[in-house]
Amino acid sequence: MTESEGQRRPGYRFVLMFLFAAVTAAVTSVSARLVADVSQWWRPGGAGYLAATAVMLVLSGVLINSLPKVLGDLRRWEGSAAAFAKRFVDVLGGGRKRAGIVVTVVVLALGSYFLLPSADGLEPGELVIMAAEDLSPDDARQTLLDLWNATHRANPAKIVTSALGEADEQLEHMVNDAKPDGRHEAHVYLLDVVWMAQFIDEGYIRELDRSRLDERDLDDFVDKVRRTGEREGRDGKLWALPLNTDVGLIYYRTDIPDPVKPTTWDDHSGVTARTASMAAHAFQMSGEMATITSLEAIWAAGGVVVRNDGRISPNTDGDRARFDDQDNAGLRKLNTVTRNPALAPGDPAPEDTDADDAVDQFVQGRAQFMRNWAVAHEQLTDRQGELDENGITFGVVAPPTPSVLGGQNLAISAHNKDKPRAAQALIEFMTSAQSQLILSEIGGFAPTRDSVYERLRGEQFRSIRQALQDARPRPAIPCYTRWSKDFRDGVRDVVGPGDEVSDDAARKLTGACQG
Repeated sequence: MTESEGQRRPGYRFVLMFLFAAVTAAVTSVSARLVADVSQWWRPGGAGYLAATAVMLVLSGVLINSLPKVLGDLRRWEGSAAAFAKRFVDVLGGGRKRAGIVVTVVVLALGSYFLLPSADGLEPGELVIMAAEDLSPDDARQTLLDLWNATHRANPAKIVTSALGEADEQLEHMVNDAKPDGRHEAHVYLLDVVWMAQFIDEGYIRELDRSRLDERDLDDFVDKVRRTGEREGRDGKLWALPLNTDVGLIYYRTDIPDPVKPTTWDDHSGVTARTASMAAHAFQMSGEMATITSLEAIWAAGGVVVRNDGRISPNTDGDRARFDDQDNAGLRKLNTVTRNPALAPGDPAPEDTDADDAVDQFVQGRAQFMRNWAVAHEQLTDRQGELDENGITFGVVAPPTPSVLGGQNLAISAHNKDKPRAAQALIEFMTSAQSQLILSEIGGFAPTRDSVYERLRGEQFRSIRQALQDARPRPAIPCYTRWSKDFRDGVRDVVGPGDEVSDDAARKLTGACQG
């Protein structure tokens, strides 16, 4: 029997069936990948990424729910193309269909999120960061990890504390983990900038994969801060990214009559800084802070035993460090005032005072000035009740003379063989502009990126940025810890008019890395 033209079954309906099934599979695959790579939501333009993911999920739900009916109708297609198109639209009608679409979207989203690997190809498994104790009041680093863990279920990360106490003890703990016969617990180390040379030269950390980094993004880091993750003579290799930088700031009392905003080192640390009712300065001379405070006093006097680039100045024969008249003058000034109880608070004495002790002395109203790191501003703000009770208000400025450049860098353990890409992704996440904002606004950390300084408001951040311009690094040598101890031992007794650093002490500073 001859069918009318309108009842004829098109021969290309099987091609249409294949195309519809292929489109459904493709859209569903793309949707699953978008959901799996939820880390994209955290990047610039993440809202648009999230919107696109939602649209693709809904479209996938529509296509999947329509697939059985559409394929069946195509196979049995009789009638005109217009009539078939109307039936296709009708497939979406009814509450049951819409409910099925919603269920499909939820199942697809959850399944993709938990079961599919990341589109970035990150190796699954837990990531361990070994770090020193977080001194910020609100534990901003953990806030970042919580955000990472919420969006990287296949790579949960945690921080293990290297050790409490002095920096030397923290370093020893990390070295014991990183050396060839160590525990190798950490995938990532959070290293003080002065430890970088040791960890690079000893092979404790691995080079970052620069092909995975955006050079324009790297240019956003403050140049001298980014360079702390490099090593001179290593062909521009990048070994770490900075989590936070640090500089010394001068905190000063504004509640006293005629408050002084210091414009010289003597204004905040010299004899002229003293008032009748309180000591001049909450000096920190415990451990590494004695090295930092001494270097800053030397630089304030015009000394150059450690130059602007962190190199040690040798004498003419090259067999010892060169301490000239300015170096010794700066040390005499510092060692004189720190031994004078009218100028430096006691209990604890300066040689036993660390950064936290100095904050205590300042909050208690026992010192007019305090040189401390950027995070001290958040510590003081967190103790606003005590400040109010003691009638204390304060301001903060960049030091009038060069500060030591501090900070901490994130680097991948050389023994992290199974998750290097995941470790680098974690480092990139924690050093991103968005993460830097969180660290700064919640924890008071000094940002590492120019773009973040342009967005932050507050006197302390303007002061940090200004201080960074003149900040100087300490020597980038693999034996820095030993050098620093020898330096402290050699400069502490330069007090009287005729005192100067001895030749033996100066010779140790050029031979610290030998033997």
